[in-house]
Amino acid sequence: MRKLFCLVLLSSTLMLQSCFEIIEQLVMKADGSGNLQLVLNMSKSKTRLNAIMKMKTANGHKVPDENEIRQKLADLEKDIKTTPGISNVKTVLDFENFIATLTCDFTNVNSLNTCTRNLAEKSKNKKPVENSFEYDIIGKTFTRINKFLVKDEYDKMSNADKEIFATANYTNIFRFDTEVISASNKDSKIAANKKAVMLKLNVLDIISNKKSIENKIKLK
Repeated sequence: MRKLFCLVLLSSTLMLQSCFEIIEQLVMKADGSGNLQLVLNMSKSKTRLNAIMKMKTANGHKVPDENEIRQKLADLEKDIKTTPGISNVKTVLDFENFIATLTCDFTNVNSLNTCTRNLAEKSKNKKPVENSFEYDIIGKTFTRINKFLVKDEYDKMSNADKEIFATANYTNIFRFDTEVISASNKDSKIAANKKAVMLKLNVLDIISNKKSIENKIKLK
């Protein structure tokens, strides 16, 4: 699902000029349906971003105006709505705090995976797109299997653009109806009520493969 959200601002200059955090929050029901919320939070750099928005270029990149960014998000929302099994798609852009949010309901994780593949094809991504999630209802196991395979793209960036990833964070939070027995990712934490798992990592560690977002969660 990374591509679903990062298509909004990853290609824009704004994300390459600010400290940011990507938050992926998924509510998983026992029947396989649920809700996904993706948040791109750049509020820590809002003073700098307000200044950049008044410029035409920054670090050699064209600075998109507010209307261009809103149009990108509107196009993304439109594409997501066409995926069978995806509903209640909503996007919100907060330009005061520089926070973008995307939410949607899904009937099963296959719908989410299909949505990712369709968007990747429209963006002319030549690399094969992996599934992001798996859910075994019988085995009561939820798996986050997608990888941030962007090291090649990162290596092509200028040093100025690379600097932003040193302080960028990625957080995922998975909530369930039933208790969690175990989580395979050693960096993840199980909530006190046993019904949620959180993982927070530095984006650069993910890009360099020092850390992984993969996680197999066994449910009671």
